Amino acid sequence: MADLLEMTISKNEQEEIREFVATLLLLPKEDRAVLLSNANAFKVRRDIEKARRK
Repeated sequence: MADLLEMTISKNEQEEIREFVATLLLLPKEDRAVLLSNANAFKVRRDIEKARRK
C-alpha cells in the first residue's frame, strides 16, 4: 500500500498533506468543516471545468 502511495503522490506532496491535516486537527470541529467544505467545492468546480474542456 505504501509503495502505491509513493508511486501516485510525491514525497513533497505527501509532506504537504501531512502538514495540512496536522493544521486541521488543531482547529475547532466547526472550522474544519468549513475549510473542508470549501476545499470540496473548489475541487468540484475544477472537475467541472476539466469536463467542459473535453
